[in-house]
Amino acid sequence: MAIGPSAVERWLDLSTEELRAQITKLVAARLPGDHAVWQAIRRHPALVPRIRGVLSGLAATAAGGKDEAMQKVWISKARAALDQPYVAPVKAARKPVVKEEPVEEPEPVIDLREPEPQELKQPHKAIPTMLFQEPS
Repeated sequence: MAIGPSAVERWLDLSTEELRAQITKLVAARLPGDHAVWQAIRRHPALVPRIRGVLSGLAATAAGGKDEAMQKVWISKARAALDQPYVAPVKAARKPVVKEEPVEEPEPVIDLREPEPQELKQPHKAIPTMLFQEPS
């Protein structure tokens, strides 16, 4: 069974062992508390206590193992995700349609002055030719 918000609906009908396998996968996935799976779990008040019980069982099973510290961190994060309050999604209010009025562009200003003459450029001076002589 895959872990996803739609799969959570079927977790209500699972046996304890099957639910334990799913929760083990969920804990190992380390999903953030605001993930859609955790939100789907928090929507079902009957499922939350069952998952808390499974998490307690996982913590007891992990005790004394080589990965105990890592699993306890993961389990504590899963418990924290369960403790977050369920917030029903708020539908966004429709924005009122605002009619855009065309912005009047200012009339272009016509400059009738003649451009000032640029400084007169002087012609380039010729570079004198250099004559190289061999030293005597």
